[in-house]
Amino acid sequence: MTGIHLTWAGLGLAAPVTVLHTAMFTIFWTGVLTAYTPTAEWVADKLFAASPKPGRHPESMRNLALAIARAWALDAFLQEIVLRGIVVGALRLAIGNWPAVATAATLAFAAHLVAGPRRAAIAAQLSVLYGVLFVASEFDLWAVILAHGFYDTIALVQQARRKPGSP
Repeated sequence: MTGIHLTWAGLGLAAPVTVLHTAMFTIFWTGVLTAYTPTAEWVADKLFAASPKPGRHPESMRNLALAIARAWALDAFLQEIVLRGIVVGALRLAIGNWPAVATAATLAFAAHLVAGPRRAAIAAQLSVLYGVLFVASEFDLWAVILAHGFYDTIALVQQARRKPGSP
């Protein structure tokens, strides 16, 4: 009986085709994710209108730096290895790219339910975009990790600049 043998390359963590390839996908998709965010929030508000928006506002530069470090380690790196590298990487061969991306987005929704259904709906939509990036970049997980990290950094800095209680 043979099992699944995960390798760095099999997860999408091989050396990029070129640094330029990874950089271009990272920059473009960070922009796509940032531009799509208002739509993701609108969809989530329509689906879960009664759900309040989370109001995390780091109170100091130290807290902001810690939030960004956590976002890079847990959200960008760990989530992408699990959802894109393992889930999409393993399932795409069995069920195809797009069903694998949809499965990863469903798992992202379930994992983010702890933050409420509105946040989970936003995470699922962004997860689809991360999956599209993974497929479009020819399974370059570095591009997805970097785009996710930069996206989260931008979002955290924007939240920190807003005054508590503002939308």
